[in-house]
Amino acid sequence: MLKDIKIWPVSNEPGRVIILCPGKFMIANQHWLERWQQNRIAFHEAAVNRYLQQYLAQFSLAPGAALFLPLCGKAHDIAWLAQQGFAVTGIELSALAIEAFFEEHSLSYQTFESDRFILRKAGNISLYEGDFFDLRSEDIGECALVYDRAALIAVDDSQRTNYCEHLLSIIPRSSNMLLITLEYNQPEMEGPPYAISSDDVWQLYKRKFSIELLERKEILDERPRWREQGMKSLSELVFRLHR
Repeated sequence: MLKDIKIWPVSNEPGRVIILCPGKFMIANQHWLERWQQNRIAFHEAAVNRYLQQYLAQFSLAPGAALFLPLCGKAHDIAWLAQQGFAVTGIELSALAIEAFFEEHSLSYQTFESDRFILRKAGNISLYEGDFFDLRSEDIGECALVYDRAALIAVDDSQRTNYCEHLLSIIPRSSNMLLITLEYNQPEMEGPPYAISSDDVWQLYKRKFSIELLERKEILDERPRWREQGMKSLSELVFRLHR
């Protein structure tokens, strides 16, 4: 069994490591790729996220600041952030998603390949195609803000701590985070997206951040299909995580 284990050192905390079983991630990665191939991407928002537009100013980012978007898909948020003058870096497993982003926004890009990633770059947008767990701190650089709208809620409970530990190991100590999650009764629906409560966020990130709940909004009326499946309540939670 030891041959199935991978160990990553935590770069900004000597002596700590992250231990992962890659087999589980291979299954999850294949599922994600299949969803893009089959166009089962209901998680993709048709417009720029309303909470991003509403709360970004609270982070008082400097002009040209660097932002990181984990599991970014083809989100319209990427282009919007770049239009605000920020340097945007994203990681996404699906080549279909990344290529669709550039096509839909009529952006020409350069392609750079390494042993870990394919990087597509257009102006102040850099999108890595590859596995999130292969990212290193030098890939992210001096990012001022992590914007997580649909990454944490895409990771199941058995791997969530590993996801957060790896994220914390590659971002600068000064990075803050705008985090959006969904809260519902998990037995009512099989994720993803998975339910992440305020308590979950606290347990995952309390060591590194001060955590502020900016907004909780009931949105079940916006998801009639989920109501039809028996869901009783569905809320979006917006968090400001800061040092």
